[in-house]
Amino acid sequence: MFLIALTVILAILGVYRWIVAHREDDYIHIDDDPSGKLIENQREAVRTLRKVDQIGIVLTVITAIYGIVLIVMYLYAGLNYNPTA
Repeated sequence: MFLIALTVILAILGVYRWIVAHREDDYIHIDDDPSGKLIENQREAVRTLRKVDQIGIVLTVITAIYGIVLIVMYLYAGLNYNPTA
């Protein structure tokens, strides 16, 4: 159940990252308007993407390790199963 929850969280995080990246302005603004909103919006998008990427990497590693542990436990229990005992 925990593995399913982690996978769902990773999927939601991936969709959120896609939404943030989709709204990001791909042009580099050197000379901004007087309010400075274009450059600040780019900086905020980059900060958000970096945070999401870091969280995604950590959750992916945790999910992979947990999955490997489950597989090892399943194989260990299967190999040590003795129906005649």
